[in-house]
Amino acid sequence: MLKNARRYSDSLAWNLVLLLVGGFLYVLGYNGAAAHHGFVPGGSYGFAVVLERILPVLRLEDWYFLINVPLFVIAWKGVSRRFFLLNFITMACITMMTSYIQLDLGVQNELYAAIVSGAIMGAGSGMIFRTYGGGGGVDVLAVILNQRYGVRIGVFFFFINAAVMMSALSRYTLDKLIASMVMIFISSVVTEYVLSLFNQRKAVRIVTKKTDELLAIMVERKYHATIFDGCGGYTKRPVSMIFTITDNIRLRSLEQIVFDNDPEAIFVVENTFSVFGGTFSKRKVY
Repeated sequence: MLKNARRYSDSLAWNLVLLLVGGFLYVLGYNGAAAHHGFVPGGSYGFAVVLERILPVLRLEDWYFLINVPLFVIAWKGVSRRFFLLNFITMACITMMTSYIQLDLGVQNELYAAIVSGAIMGAGSGMIFRTYGGGGGVDVLAVILNQRYGVRIGVFFFFINAAVMMSALSRYTLDKLIASMVMIFISSVVTEYVLSLFNQRKAVRIVTKKTDELLAIMVERKYHATIFDGCGGYTKRPVSMIFTITDNIRLRSLEQIVFDNDPEAIFVVENTFSVFGGTFSKRKVY
């Protein structure tokens, strides 16, 4: 069942569903709240918003499409065909959705609008980045620079968003830019949360003198584990540390197993941002 679930999550159909839903949420967040308050989003969409303000001869969706065209030409030989195709589909969908999704969520307060739009756009971005594609535009350039020159994607987007804000200085008030930065910050936080939502696990370290008894039960309950031999720093007696990864649902069950068999065990739990490989999520390859 686990293998079937992983195979389904890697399928083109599932990736397309996530891209479409993510793109819809991103446009909903912008057109539904941010656009009504004149906020500037990040990335290539932000550049398109600024260009529409400076040169209103073209609509927002037209500027967004034109910005993406040269980036996709550069990317044609720089990334895999699957990554290129999924990014192109995302770009085309966001372009069309920008034209047809016209609504007002009715958020009047500027700060509330920044929070709401940032949260919705971040959820959309997180779903897009969960796929084997991306949001188009500068996402493609970020991946190429990361693969060829080791430029960190987060650092790249920081400078891109800084450039967007600098280009908007002459056309927007300082209050609007500050609200836009609040929106972008919330969007990035929600994006990270959505990304970790599917891969986050609990890393557990168990220091015990009853390794064999615990391992027998853990293997029976389908817990995977790695053993590290050591000795007590004070007693100098041999001990073992069992390292395993589990989720929130099975964590309490594992804790019960450990202390039922060894009340003197040390049970250490750490949050992980993401876990790849083995029986867990497959590593994303562009």
